[in-house]
Amino acid sequence: MNKKKLYVSIVEIIVVIAVTIGIFKFVVIPVRIEGISMENTLHDHSIAMINAMGIQEDNIHRFDIVVIDSQQLNEKIIKRVIGLPNETVRFENDELYINDELVQQDFLDQDFVEESKLTYNVEQFTDDFEVTLQDGEYFVMGDNRLRSTDSRELGPFTIDDFVGMKGLVIYPFTHIQWID
Repeated sequence: MNKKKLYVSIVEIIVVIAVTIGIFKFVVIPVRIEGISMENTLHDHSIAMINAMGIQEDNIHRFDIVVIDSQQLNEKIIKRVIGLPNETVRFENDELYINDELVQQDFLDQDFVEESKLTYNVEQFTDDFEVTLQDGEYFVMGDNRLRSTDSRELGPFTIDDFVGMKGLVIYPFTHIQWID
């Protein structure tokens, strides 16, 4: 191989590496799900590829799954958006109310909810509370309400805390699924 071909090959390798790094930093981010706070939707030790592009206030919707950079925990956490800016979020008797209107949580696996209540010997899956969000604040919770550190303890988050949303669980192969 002559020097010119060697230089071209080196440049090609550098470009491929740069593009790959760019994709994994700005387009999709690999996330390892740690813990059981998103059970029974997402599972401990699963690996997902999360969309890191287009995170803007008008793209965030109730019940979206998001990755947040939590300053308090000094780690990235994956949760579900429950409350949007300027809303009042209230849980009463395991029912979600947004601005005093009942909102169904169809994403929750009712068998999992009932089993968890029995396992932990509690009457409610989500303790009663009420919080009013300010401009630009989002309230997030894990799907496993009995084992999730979320906005109930950490407070609301802002769009600047969001690093990714939606994506695809790619491992283990038995749990491959879209994350909406």
